[in-house]
Amino acid sequence: MTADSENGACMMSDRREPWDVSAEAAVHISALTDLFREACQRQGWALNEERGLVGWTDVRCSAGHEFSVRAWDLVSVRRPFGTDPSKSWCRKCRNASWVTESLAVLKSVATTQGVELTATNERDETEEGHAVFAAKCSEGHRFETTGADARNRRGELVDVLCPGCREAAEFAEGFAKVEAVVRETRSTIVKEYRNAADLRCRRGHLHTFYVDSWDGRQAIRPDFCGACNRLAKFQEFSEKAKDLGITVLESQWIAASRLHQAVCFAGHEFGLVPNKMKRGCPACPRGLYGRTVPPHDVYYVVSGLDATTGKDTVKPGISSGGGYNRLRQHAEDGLAVQHLRIPGLPVGMARALERYVLDGLDGEGWLSTRGVEYFPDQPGLALRPVVVDVDDVCGAVGAPEVHDVVDVDVDTAVVFDSDDLRAIAALTR
Repeated sequence: MTADSENGACMMSDRREPWDVSAEAAVHISALTDLFREACQRQGWALNEERGLVGWTDVRCSAGHEFSVRAWDLVSVRRPFGTDPSKSWCRKCRNASWVTESLAVLKSVATTQGVELTATNERDETEEGHAVFAAKCSEGHRFETTGADARNRRGELVDVLCPGCREAAEFAEGFAKVEAVVRETRSTIVKEYRNAADLRCRRGHLHTFYVDSWDGRQAIRPDFCGACNRLAKFQEFSEKAKDLGITVLESQWIAASRLHQAVCFAGHEFGLVPNKMKRGCPACPRGLYGRTVPPHDVYYVVSGLDATTGKDTVKPGISSGGGYNRLRQHAEDGLAVQHLRIPGLPVGMARALERYVLDGLDGEGWLSTRGVEYFPDQPGLALRPVVVDVDDVCGAVGAPEVHDVVDVDVDTAVVFDSDDLRAIAALTR
């Protein structure tokens, strides 16, 4: 054997492997193991088999409870398991008083609710050691229960101990909330299941309510429809834009931080962000939107084949000045037929009239084809344009408390009813 090979063999024999334990470490490990044995002796535990410092060691306390612990968990902290060393570290022994109290509460709740309890020799799977009872409620449901089931997570007594009766009560509560939402929102129940119900809101959006969980029952509320909520956001956004003399051209709500196509009263098209509306149109002089902008004083009704949706559409709307720029934009989108144009309205009158018409259509369940101002065209709508003098409309805008059907002569007044656009059609006959 050469000298180089001998030196290599010596170096390999001197190199330590990760599992090798030095003599100094062995002394410390032995001392910690002795400390673990001493702690178990003070607790009155019997060791079945030791598995080092980090292995799980099977022990049995003085009361006969068997469990597993790690030696390192006992010797590395001053209060193992958060308990003072002078007290029992066995969880079942430590919770003995709690288990006794829970048993008394269980018997009291069972008596109050008419539940029959029959003791068994079983214990629950938790470390607290609750006794398992075979139970039967007044409805005939059979189940197993322990003292831990007598209280809820907040420590309060449970209203219904039987799981079957509790589920039935929760389901009844959930379906009652569904019926209340249907009445309030004028929605329609499409199909009912054992634990759920399919609803269609008044705008036709489908949604499913689940009654078999707490979160599902909490979601049963009047504002359940996400699509309608987005439509409401879009409507609010459009109204704020109108206050700045801006018309939103976008057909639907995108996001509060995203650009929405819009046009200002000067005819500049730009992207408007709902979260950054104060600046207004970037092409207009800075500071202009802190002053008075041209008011909306024109109300109109147009119709045609919408190029965006491909559907025959009628749209009421408002504009400024003569309204011709906005009408030209509608014509480019396919809404070229002008049915009504009322120019020169007093300040606020056009907005009030538009809001009255839109609220009436929405209240009667009319579904917009896009946005909040585009509706399906009514069959039989005449194609004769009408221009009404402003003096004839000033006294006809106030919204009555009840939307009544009113037949009027177009030469006398203009009254829009909320009942399926028949008044708009009457204006053009």
